[in-house]
This record gives sequence, structure tokens and C-alpha cells, in this order.
Amino acid sequence: MNIIREYSLDQVRKNRRTSVSIIVAVLIASTFLCTLLVFAQSFWNQMVQQEIYTSGDWDAELMDVPADRLGMVRDNAGVKAMFVKGDNQTAFLPEGTALPCLLIQNCDSGYWDAMYEKNMLLRGRIPQAPGEVVVSKDFFLQNPAYGIGDALAVEIGSNVRTYMEENRQKDAASLTIVGELDVSVSSGYEGYLAYGFMEPEELSPDSEVVVYLQMERRGKVYMAVPQIAEAIGLPKDEYGDYPCRYHAALLAWHGVYAAGSFFQSDVPKLFFGLLLAAGASMAVFAYIIRGAFGISAKQKIHQLGILKSVGAGPKQIGRTVIYEACILSVIPILLSMILGYFFSIGVLSAYSSMASEVFGSRMEVSFSPAAALMAAVLSFVTVLLAAHGPAKQMSKILPIEAVRREQYSIAMCGRTSKKAKSHPILAKHFGFLGEIAANSVNAGKKLYHTCMVTLSLCMLLAFGFLAVFTASDISNAQAENRNHFDVNITLGTGERIDGELLAELKAVPGVQETSVYARANCAVWLSGSDQSAEFLQAGGFDAADGYIVERDGRYRVTCVLVGMEQDAYESVLREAGAEALPESSAIIVNSVAKNPGARDYEAMQETVPYLNLRQGQRVELTEKYSDDTQGDYEFAVDVAAVIPSMPEIGLAPSFYTLPVIVPMEEYYAIIGNFSDEMEVYNYRNYVNYAVPDGMDKEIQGEAERICSAYLGSSDFMASSKTERMRNRGRMTGATMFVVCSLVALFGVVGISSVLSAILNSLGQRRKEFAMLRSVGVDEKGIRRLLGMEGFLLSVRPILIGLPLLIIVCAAQCYMMGVPIVEFLCAFPVWALLMYIVLVLLVINGIYMLVSKKIRDDVIVEAIKDDTV
Repeated sequence: MNIIREYSLDQVRKNRRTSVSIIVAVLIASTFLCTLLVFAQSFWNQMVQQEIYTSGDWDAELMDVPADRLGMVRDNAGVKAMFVKGDNQTAFLPEGTALPCLLIQNCDSGYWDAMYEKNMLLRGRIPQAPGEVVVSKDFFLQNPAYGIGDALAVEIGSNVRTYMEENRQKDAASLTIVGELDVSVSSGYEGYLAYGFMEPEELSPDSEVVVYLQMERRGKVYMAVPQIAEAIGLPKDEYGDYPCRYHAALLAWHGVYAAGSFFQSDVPKLFFGLLLAAGASMAVFAYIIRGAFGISAKQKIHQLGILKSVGAGPKQIGRTVIYEACILSVIPILLSMILGYFFSIGVLSAYSSMASEVFGSRMEVSFSPAAALMAAVLSFVTVLLAAHGPAKQMSKILPIEAVRREQYSIAMCGRTSKKAKSHPILAKHFGFLGEIAANSVNAGKKLYHTCMVTLSLCMLLAFGFLAVFTASDISNAQAENRNHFDVNITLGTGERIDGELLAELKAVPGVQETSVYARANCAVWLSGSDQSAEFLQAGGFDAADGYIVERDGRYRVTCVLVGMEQDAYESVLREAGAEALPESSAIIVNSVAKNPGARDYEAMQETVPYLNLRQGQRVELTEKYSDDTQGDYEFAVDVAAVIPSMPEIGLAPSFYTLPVIVPMEEYYAIIGNFSDEMEVYNYRNYVNYAVPDGMDKEIQGEAERICSAYLGSSDFMASSKTERMRNRGRMTGATMFVVCSLVALFGVVGISSVLSAILNSLGQRRKEFAMLRSVGVDEKGIRRLLGMEGFLLSVRPILIGLPLLIIVCAAQCYMMGVPIVEFLCAFPVWALLMYIVLVLLVINGIYMLVSKKIRDDVIVEAIKDDTV
């Protein structure tokens, strides 16, 4: 065993060129895998930190907890930390303020440390003692006489109505303003939002607070929290659930899911994508490195034959390759940890600079010993997989065959003794040197196979991604052009939007057309007979698998409840030739796509009548549009009109979704009965503008200014066609930079394998070139021969990768419905041509560089040299 190890180490020293080639391949493979894991960890850390920044660092929330039971929660063995928010107060301001009071939510120190409100601080600091408050920005906008540091003489009461009606003594208090928050509250509350400080120990026993928990064992949170709620005596609601909720988004990033929600999350899909990327990378690099190990093993086939003839067994012969792999992989794997980290810093820093304006934050590089160790393990496994094939092949070689084939070891690498093929075209234009060049490249095709595949893969990865982005950009541009509105605003405060805000938004100058609506998901249960004849002919409910649920012969059709302002609603009714009904009325958009699977836009627009609905019919709807919807409120609407297409308000319903349009007041009355979570979510409004060409960015800015005066920055979002186009360009450029950076690593491996293969090929052919020179081929002829070989070799990866790339481009155009001509006009063909020229120059340059020694050889010495 020691002899085999010493032999392997000695061969590594002697075969320096091959060893360097293997080291480079292993180094790049390890660096790539390390970079991949650093990217994944950095992305994971970014998403976790972003979720904590926007929603707080907590696992579960218990509501309506009596203050005298906080100790029971804190002392529970499963609770790591507890934060308290509550003891809400109404502080009535001195006369002269625009609104009469502050609506104060008091929080303890743990809450201020862990939760997101501190991130909304515009200026000042967070409260640190009772009597200190931070107030919403609209307080300062409406009361400019006040500033941070001012003390307010207030009276503490229950709410505005009782304050105005009751005449009893109020508790006087003094509050100090210590900060300004980027939050707001609807003017319907007749007060300003404020946050204060409290000590949970000082709460009265009958106070009810909200408790946020961090668990000792996060994975048990969905079982432990209900047990805590039961232990402290919290009552269940009408659905049999305790008053608690979970930070599902943050828990998902930590791999914790509620029962039945695993496959509904995007995190498992991302993790599976990472595994797939890592596995594919390992397979590709194992294949690349295997070629280098194959060359190394076959170079010393004569020595291995001698070892076998003196008693070395097949396993021992195979171990020489494995030992060589271990020796050559240790240093590059360790070095790759450093290179991978610095490479990741460079790539992610550039990516963050390009994408930060889109996301609003920068991605920081996260590097941990666990990621480095995992990368090292995966790299070593890749090397072992790569060495396994050559090791197994060498162990099967018979001693006599190995010794006899000493002079033909190159044949094992791809050069064969088969009869040379005729190449009449090359012979006609380049003479016998053309035929020699073609036969030499063909004879060594297995030797060059690995580097050819690597360079082809570089082309396919880089330009394949570019093809995807090009087709996607064209498709998005087509969708934008079909969008009637140029500026889109989403308002979501968890409550009804302030009428004054909507009035200002509708009065923005320069807007040609405005649309305001709200929407909520719901469902209707129907029978098969409710389908229209045209819809049945197109496939009916049975063809809508995944969109429509069938239970006991009845079908659950998803609906979208749309709230429109009264004048807009009446305008749609007039166009339909109908009138509003005295009871709750609705307009039904009764159409469905005839060919939902079509890729052509015109075919996708073709519709047929959906259901058998008529004016005056009553339709029973339910809040429970999916099995995991908690609420099950049911309501009915009377059909005032049935129209064939959706009004132009900026809403495009999903396939097989039935739009139900009601007046805005009716909409709010309906969602007020939804479950709490769905009610809060469905209060959001959508405002869309159609504007003159080139003015969308300006009007977007004006809309943002108006929204900022009423709402916190997290309560609204505005975008425009110009901004979306610019952001898509930034994200495409940033993503392509990452892709090209990773492809560059493949390219280094490809170039190094090309260098190794050419070195070995030309080294084996010293005598061949000397004989050609001895029969009259001059220096110019040798250069011509090598130039033709380099050209024939360099076009191979192009001939392999180009057809595959064409297939990828055609598939993208087909799937996204993009015309080929439009794709070719947008696709950067010039970049592809530059890549082709670069491959030609690099391979020919390598040929000329490494062939200098052969061209300078003394003919007699080269012919006498029998070494391999």
C-alpha cells in the first residue's frame, strides 16, 4: 500500500503538465461550488433579514392575553423570549391641533428591540421610558408648531366618542415626543397614531395585551403555541382556533411549516432548485475533471502494466488514480474557500449595485464555516466521482496489453489506428496538409472531447440565459403595450382608504383617464348544468383541472369580487342597458377564454360565454375560495346585468375566474364580514392612470407625493411603464452579470483543458512533425498545418453549441409566443459572434504557443526520441 502511495506521489511530480491541468480543474470546480453555496446562503440571509426588517423577529403571536398571565407565558419551557404590546391608550391633545388625540400603542423594551416599528423611524429615537412617545409623520405635517422634544399636556381617556359625551374627570398626563414614524392612520379614526413605552410588570391585572414569542424549538411552534394558549386559559373562536397567528413567512425560511402548507411555499422550490443546480454542477465538473484524470492515467499505462506484472492487484492499480485525485485535490479545495469568498464578494457587490434600486436594499455576502465545509465535501465527492471512471478502467487493463501499448498510449486517449478518412474538400483547397490536419483532429477527438463539451456548455449557458431574458423582455413589452393604463398605484393600509386621499389622487393634473377599484377573492358552487353550451363544447369544468374543484358532483368556481365607485358602476350598467336593483346588485362578467393554453395573443383573447346566467338571478357566494381559507362567510347578490367582457379598469382576471362587480359601498359591507385576516387584506384599493406619452414617470412622482402625505411608505406602492421597463433592464443586466461570471469559471476550465489536451497531443506527435519536416515540409507548411488543426478544433464547440442554442431560442419563442423575427432583432447576435471569434482566437493562439517547441525541434533528435 505504501508503494502505491509513493508511486502516485512520484507520478504527480513527474507529470507536471497534467497535474497542473487537474489542479486547475479541481480549483475552479471547488470555487464554483463554494460560490454557489455562498450565493445561496447570502440570498437566504437576505430574505430572512428582509422579513425581520419588515415584519419583526418573532415566531408566533398570542392575542388578548390577560396581563396577570404574562408570567405563565414567560416561564413556559418552550418560550425563548417574549415581547409585549398593548395597554392601548387614547391621549387627548390640547386645543388647537388638527385632530383631537393620539392613539397610543405601548410596547415593552423587548418589542422595540425585535419588531419592525423601529425601522420606520424618520428622526429622533424610540421610547425608552414611560411617558415617551413617537408619533406619526402626519402629526407634524398638520401641526407644524410641535417638534421632537416637546412635552404635551394630555388627558387619558378610552376613546374620542366617550370623551366628547362623558363629563367625568380624565387622568391628566404629560407625554414627551421623542421621534417621528413613517406611519399614518385613516382620518376616520380622528387621531394620530403613536407608540409609547411600558413595563409589563406595571400593567393592571385586567389589561389585555398582545404577546409575541420566540420559541426555543422553532420547529415545534405550530404545536407548542396552542398548548400555551390552552395552558393560560385563552378561549377558542367560532372555528375552534385559539387567538394566535404565526410568522409563517419567516418560519418558512427556517424550514418550519404548518400542516399542509409545505408545497404551497416557494422556499422548498428554491431549495430543490439549489439541490438541482449543485447536482448538475457536480456532474458537469466530474465529467470535465474525469477527462484530465483519464489523460493522466493513460500516460502512465506502461508503468501500471509493470506494477500489475509484479503482483499489484486491480484494486491497487485503481487506487493509484484515487490517491492521485486526493493528492491533487487537497490544496485546490482549501484554496477555493478563499477564492470562492472573494469571488462572491466581487460578483454580489456588483449585482447589488445594479439591483439595489429595484429591491431597495443591498445583498451582503454571508460566509459561514458550515457553507465552506459543505462546499469542500461536495468538491471532494466531485473529484472522487471524476476519478472513479479512469480508476476502474485502469484496473481492468491486462499487464501484457499495458506493456505492449506503451507507444500507443495516445491511442487510449482517442487516436486510433483505423484507416484515415478522405477529405476531398480540404485536399482540394489545402493539399495533403489539409487531410493530415483533419485526420489528426479526428484521431484525437476523444482527447479533445471534454474541452469541446466545456466550451459548448459555456456558450449554451451564457446565451441560453440571454435568450430567455430576451424572449421575456419582448413578452413583457407586449403585455405593457396592451395595458391600457400607464401608472398603477396600490393602497393597502388594512382599513378603508381615506376619501380625501382618493379625491386628491383622482384630481392629479395631466391624467387622461382614472380607474379606482378594490378586489377580493371568493367562490361560487355550481352544478354541471350551469355551464353554457359554448363552454361545454370548449371542454367545460372538466378541462379546467387545477382551477376548478369538483366535490360530489358540484364545482367550486373561483370568483373575484370587484368594488367600483358608484358613478363608474352605474356607467357600466347604462352601457349594458340595465338599471341597479333595489337590493344588493352585481354585474357579472360572463366570459371565459376559449383556448387558455394558447400562446398566440389573438388566440388567447378569443372567449366564449361561461355560465348560464340571467338578469335578476340570485347568486350565492362564499368567502372560502380555497380549502385553506379560514373564513366561510356566505353572501348573495342579485344579477343586475350580464356583460361579455371586463370593463377597462386595469384588472385582468385569471383563467376560469368569474368577475362579480358591485358598488364600492356594497363591497365594503361584504368584506366586513370576512375573517379578520382576509378583511384587512381586502381593504386595499387600486388606482390606475392613463396618461399622455412620456408623462408616466412625472405623474407617478406626483401620486407618490400625495400618498406620502397620508400614508406610510409601506402602505402604498406606485409604478409606471417607464419604471418597470427600466427595472427589468437593471435586473436582466444584474442577473446576466452573475451568469456570465459563473460561466467564466467554466470557461477557465475549458481553456485549461484545451491547453492540457493540445500539450499532450502535440507532445505525442513530435516524431510525426519531425518526419514531415524531413520530407520537405518547411516552417510555413508546419504553421499552416497547425493553423488548420487549430481552426478545425476551435469550430467544434461552436458546431456543438450553436444548434443547441438555436433549439433553446426557438423553444423560448414558442413558449412565450414571441415572433422569430422580433426575437432576432432584439437578441444580441453581435455578442454571440464575439464569443465565436474569441474561441477561434484562443484555441488557435494556444496551438501556436505550445507548438513553438515542436517547430524548433532538431529533426534527428526528435526522430530518435521514443519517449512519450
